[in-house]
Amino acid sequence: MLARNARKNSLPRCVRRNYDPRTVNVLFVCEDNSALSIMAESILNSVAPGRFHAYSAGCAPRGTLDEHALELLSAHNLSVERAQAKSLEQLRASATRMDFVITLCDAAAAEPFAEWPGEPFVAHWNVEERELRDSFWTLMRRINIFASLPQGKLSRRALERRARTLEAGYH
Repeated sequence: MLARNARKNSLPRCVRRNYDPRTVNVLFVCEDNSALSIMAESILNSVAPGRFHAYSAGCAPRGTLDEHALELLSAHNLSVERAQAKSLEQLRASATRMDFVITLCDAAAAEPFAEWPGEPFVAHWNVEERELRDSFWTLMRRINIFASLPQGKLSRRALERRARTLEAGYH
């Protein structure tokens, strides 16, 4: 118990301040943070508020958001008011503790996330961006399944195993 408390107290104050143990922080990452990760962030924040807090970032963000993605989210009454393109460096500098990092493209999967605050579990979903509407529904299905996992009732290892099953299927 002493070692656990010592580790918690050794974390920088900004990490402890940004971490709420009742909320699971999830980072969605794609290459340019203009469509897929923005959609995933909005979907998760809408379908599981209070249980999950979603973030998005890009390996090499374009700086502008895909208008079609924003229109698609708005058409399904999903929030776009706080959507903005962010780099991994910007989010890493905020020292927000992540529980899960979900990469949505191969370029993002190549990024090193081992040093991220919170030692997050990393899953790779590889969502195709050919047809944005299809990508939206793929993300919606996977995120709904992910959000329905019994948080607090499964061990971290069991949650990780179940999140991995979403990597290979559920297109």
